[in-house]
Amino acid sequence: MSTFLHPRRVEQPTDAAIPDLTPRHFLSGWDAAKFDELKYSFGLTGVDQVGNFIWVDTFLYILVGLAAVLLGLRITHMWWRHNRHLSTMGNPTRQAYWATNRTSWWPWLNRHLLSAPLWKKKHNAQFQISNAIDNGTLPGRWHTIMLVTYVGLNFAWCVALPYKVLDHKATIAALRGRSGTLAALNLIPTVLFALRNNPLIPLLQVSYDDFNLFHRWAARITILESIVHTVAWMYNTGHGAGWTAIANGLRTEGSYGWGMVGTVAFTLIGIQAWSPIRHAFYETFLNIHRLCAIAALVGLYKHLEMHKLPQIPWMHLIFLFWGAEWIIRGLSILYYGFSLKKKSSVTVEAMPGEAVRITIDLVREWTPRPGCHVHIWMPAMSLWSSHPFSVAWAPTLTPDSKEMTLPILEGDSLSLPGAPQKSKQINLVVRARTGLTRKMYERACKSPSESFTTWGFIEGPYGGHHSLDSYGTVVLFAGGVGITHQVMYMKHLVGGFNNGTTSTQKIVLIWTVPSSDCLEWVRPWMDEVLRMKGRKQCLRIKLFISRPKGRVESSSETVKMYSGRPQPAALIEEEVRNRVGAVAVTVCASGGMADNVRAAVRPWLTEGCVDFIEEAFTY
Repeated sequence: MSTFLHPRRVEQPTDAAIPDLTPRHFLSGWDAAKFDELKYSFGLTGVDQVGNFIWVDTFLYILVGLAAVLLGLRITHMWWRHNRHLSTMGNPTRQAYWATNRTSWWPWLNRHLLSAPLWKKKHNAQFQISNAIDNGTLPGRWHTIMLVTYVGLNFAWCVALPYKVLDHKATIAALRGRSGTLAALNLIPTVLFALRNNPLIPLLQVSYDDFNLFHRWAARITILESIVHTVAWMYNTGHGAGWTAIANGLRTEGSYGWGMVGTVAFTLIGIQAWSPIRHAFYETFLNIHRLCAIAALVGLYKHLEMHKLPQIPWMHLIFLFWGAEWIIRGLSILYYGFSLKKKSSVTVEAMPGEAVRITIDLVREWTPRPGCHVHIWMPAMSLWSSHPFSVAWAPTLTPDSKEMTLPILEGDSLSLPGAPQKSKQINLVVRARTGLTRKMYERACKSPSESFTTWGFIEGPYGGHHSLDSYGTVVLFAGGVGITHQVMYMKHLVGGFNNGTTSTQKIVLIWTVPSSDCLEWVRPWMDEVLRMKGRKQCLRIKLFISRPKGRVESSSETVKMYSGRPQPAALIEEEVRNRVGAVAVTVCASGGMADNVRAAVRPWLTEGCVDFIEEAFTY
């Protein structure tokens, strides 16, 4: 791998070994002294290639080492949960052993580092300077440590230059080489972490949201180092022969011209990806972002290729990643969206509370899994952009008739025990915000039946890597349309409780909605769950109506309704103190509610075997 990153490894270049990259034709007619002034502007004169390769190797070893540590921790955690699952499923009397922590260091690390916000409790709540400026979210404590280390190392590598030289322009040349090498190197994780089909996501079971955070910071480092690389070249060139030499170089030398194209495109990406601009005009941002990324990659590749620099294989790797991503996405669209007889369709139905329920009829079967999401494309309404949404429901097919199962009476089997669950449909619930979601809602409201059908297709499904099967107690928090992430878990866990295939004995859903009208979003699916066999023995539902229009009444002992907002601390304390086995607390809600749940869970991480899982889309 090291050979691939720098296949043309060379020792510190001497005058005889330096390739003649100087554009002599646009310097012709100048005296020898002026030409000598520019020797640090072109080629590898003054560039510390040995140091560059040392930092490339160091970066590579750190990245591989970190991935190995994370993979080892992930495998250990999976092995632990698998043993817990095998020893407790369907047997509530064997849960006590797993209800307490068996080590002290891991719960402490989880509470104070891995699950901790940066400071106090703010993490996914929007970080705003004012009501008009949205600066996104704050990284967690563990993410911050990794980011500070990453940024600090890049800064240290850029200042670790050969200063013991007589001519300061040689140091500037070394900075030019170092910053250019690091910019090209950092572009590899920048592109890899942006991919929806990043192979590290299922391997390490790290969410795309986390990788997207590191993508943004790797991109910022790449952009800054590209600018430093360009400014260092301009400084030595301008200092040696003035602005005329800079202009001549950009005009007559293709490599420098293409390099400037790449730097300008990277700079534009950095400006328009600023959080307030990105969130205010997200769909416009995506389109401009893609165009600028293409221009930057082409410009950088031409810059390296025309000078035959050793970083060219890195660009081949980047193009391989990006090309494989689009091929996989295209195959996913074709597989689920097209057949010889038909193509997939999307039905959008207006719902109370400014929401829409989306039904996607696929042309081929897929295997539903709790916690997954899809990207939906609707060319008639948003030509270039796809949007991620959690899969709320997927009606299963019976093995014989291949018909969608329908609930009849409580206790009736919805599918054969142990049979593989397949579906040809995906259901989503989406709140109308801006852009595509607002267009869908307004068009559905204007339709005669408050619904319409159009052509559309999906990418994915993605995610769904978190299994809750080994936990004796599962607490599901949902805020608004965050219920879409939890309904599939409820169905899966209730079915597992009935069939004896999961360890879960207690399932608690805590759902907050503005008004009782919003319950219509998932009523048909919730009715199906409530009719499942064994549901009353394992499932309790607590509905909180934050802005009730009248008196709130509970419908049964296992389904209770309350007015106002939930108090996560009290609810979690009740469930943890009365837990069966290990406890999993998951949340899919607004940033503020998710942060409150996180703050309520953290004290219990060291008191019992409790895990916290958060689903967020902080794009």
